[in-house]
Amino acid sequence: MVSRKKAKGKARKAKKEEDKDAHDDSSAAAAQQRQREQEQEGALEAQLQMQRLLIDSPPSPCQHGFDPFPEGDVRCRVVRLYLETFNSGVGIKDRNKIDAILKAMDAVDKKYPEVLYDSSKMKHILSYFLSGGTDHILNGRDGAARTTVAVIIMFEEFIAFSVQKTQAVLHLQKLMEMLIADDHTLVSFFRKRITCSCLDKKHKEVKSIKKMGYCNNDKCPLPGRKVERSKMLYCTRCSVAYYCSRDCQKAAWSEHREFCKEKAERNAKFEQEMRIRDQNSM
Repeated sequence: MVSRKKAKGKARKAKKEEDKDAHDDSSAAAAQQRQREQEQEGALEAQLQMQRLLIDSPPSPCQHGFDPFPEGDVRCRVVRLYLETFNSGVGIKDRNKIDAILKAMDAVDKKYPEVLYDSSKMKHILSYFLSGGTDHILNGRDGAARTTVAVIIMFEEFIAFSVQKTQAVLHLQKLMEMLIADDHTLVSFFRKRITCSCLDKKHKEVKSIKKMGYCNNDKCPLPGRKVERSKMLYCTRCSVAYYCSRDCQKAAWSEHREFCKEKAERNAKFEQEMRIRDQNSM
């Protein structure tokens, strides 16, 4: 028979365990709530950053090579659709931003394919985003500038792949790299593409910063998977995936294998088609 003292001790122990479980559940719920709030705040900030890219003339005295769209022009509607679709899908994580960029591109492709395949109109639209991104840098909104770079690269990749047909695949890793780009890479990207000298001073300030790349191994041990770009290795088979070291390349091979095979086959097919086209044009 259990003594009263032992029974009380067991009861106290059981109560402590119940309190601990309740506290753990409460802590987990609070952590989940904080994560949801952070994601909502991140999504809102990203949306506000992109909404600063107004369809009207940029607020800067210099428009960095952008000529405002004619009133009611289809290019204006394309940009509005793109931004609205992007804002509806963006989140706090970089991967969510890439998904939102792809979703926005798909929306434009379905509704305004005639614009996407018009090199003159697309050049004008790209100058709009370049102007907005330049203003972001000049006003210290580097996060918005990085998102804008990813948007521009997606357009450039689409044009090269689908319109001009000068490459076999879309290089989506470029988008991820630009979303985490160092200041040197970020400023250089815009400075090379705008027609003014507005970023010359900023470029002098950041040109000593080493340009960084993004390791394709999901389990890369480096902080943020970042590595000095000049030291990176790339997959010689597909020419798409980049790594910080041989160890990371080997570690990622099991996941990269099928992707690599597909991209390599598409590259080989593309090169063969280019050779045939060149021979026929002679």
